[in-house]
Amino acid sequence: MVYLRVMKTLSLLLNSILILHIVASAETRQATGVKVGEVSDTSAIVWVRLTENSERNSDGVVVKGRPESKGPDPLPEGTQVQDLEGSCPGAPGSVRVRYMSHPRRTYPERFSKNADLDFPFETQWVEVSASNDFTHPFHLKDLNPNDLYLYQVETKGKDESDAHGFIRGNFRTAPKTNESTAVTFTVITGQMYNDTDRPDGFHIYESMGKLNPQFIVPTGDTVYYDSEKPRAVTVELARYHWHRMYSYRTLIDFHLKVPGYWIKDDHDTLSNDCWPTMNPEFMLPLTFEDGQRLFREQVPMGEKTFRTYRWGKHVQIWLPEGRDFRSANDAPDGPEKTIWGEEQKRWLFKSIQESDADWKILASATPIVGPDRGGKADNHANDAFATEGNEVRNWIAENCPDNLFVVCGDRHWQYESIDPKTKVHEFSCGPASDAHAGGIPKDSSSEYEWYRVEGGFLSVAVAPMDKGSEIAFRHHDVYGNVVHEFTKSNESIASTQSTK
Repeated sequence: MVYLRVMKTLSLLLNSILILHIVASAETRQATGVKVGEVSDTSAIVWVRLTENSERNSDGVVVKGRPESKGPDPLPEGTQVQDLEGSCPGAPGSVRVRYMSHPRRTYPERFSKNADLDFPFETQWVEVSASNDFTHPFHLKDLNPNDLYLYQVETKGKDESDAHGFIRGNFRTAPKTNESTAVTFTVITGQMYNDTDRPDGFHIYESMGKLNPQFIVPTGDTVYYDSEKPRAVTVELARYHWHRMYSYRTLIDFHLKVPGYWIKDDHDTLSNDCWPTMNPEFMLPLTFEDGQRLFREQVPMGEKTFRTYRWGKHVQIWLPEGRDFRSANDAPDGPEKTIWGEEQKRWLFKSIQESDADWKILASATPIVGPDRGGKADNHANDAFATEGNEVRNWIAENCPDNLFVVCGDRHWQYESIDPKTKVHEFSCGPASDAHAGGIPKDSSSEYEWYRVEGGFLSVAVAPMDKGSEIAFRHHDVYGNVVHEFTKSNESIASTQSTK
């Protein structure tokens, strides 16, 4: 019996070594990584893309920087998109996801290296094609609340025998509504390719990863179609902007462990300060409708782009849609002028009122409090949308003055601000890198509780207490250092500030 057990162990060991060798030698063919999003207590979406190669084109023609004008921005003569640095051409074939709940609810250190896992759940193989950029979102359902899930994304070519290597990652589902648990998440914006601050992407991704957040909220301007080269005047070029950004190693590694709730803004829809009927000539033939469709294609997204998610007893987050329903920015202000649209606004106010979460977080692509730069006409902090801006701030003050906070992107500086009239409290996360910072309004420093014109991110942490819970908003620099902090409990409030 001992001999048989030894031989069986040796056999399993040899099989494991063989499998490991096969996996190590096989190309993963997922150069743009995997994105997990829209995580609830029982569901998640796993976004997958099959690529021609296992890595981004690192030796291609470099085309980056700011366009010189709003005129034509052609590629170098004879250059195709696949020839560009950072390009990741897609490929036909099939994809699937295998997944499992980890019994100890802790991340196994050898998970990424262990090639012999028995996944009890798997999706069907799905064929991908050029029509949707060789992507597919898998909707996983019937998951356990507050559980760690391990997943393995597998791909193969059109030939059944052409199997590729796999990618593995993990995510945690949200706790049940009545479960008291700590939650941490991060908020980012202003992710310009020309302003990356390390060869493999951005410092903030490594810095955020050290916090072990349950999720991230990219609040828009995730890519810049209009204001950096090559201008995305075609669907192919627009997709290239996503490919070169999400094929960076720092982004791939982060998103294999942290799911997200993506919000779109102007630059990752079409162009600066855009609205649905706006199709500027310098972006044609790419249109606003193309931008709407491509955003849903490139990130995990459910039925609607405005939604809310509850993370246990203490916190709920709302993610409104700020582009699809807005009036023209240059239309006269008045009761009919809107950013959110009446249907979304009714849903937003109703769902906020119905929530019994300790803390309510409104994650907006654009500011609601500000102050913003003079002459801007794109958000609720501007005179151009003063009527709806006042309506929203007054509603918050009347209905949840003590436990609703706004976190926003769009602005290229970090700040904490409180509206003088309604006392609505807002935190701007700031841009993804120091190189992308700037633009603070002149002579406005006294209007902020705190501000900083450099890059970084915002973290929000909620912790249970003996009676209730505490929430902390922390501004970080790109290396993760805390440069400002505001905390509040159910019974008291404290604010501390620090600088570099």
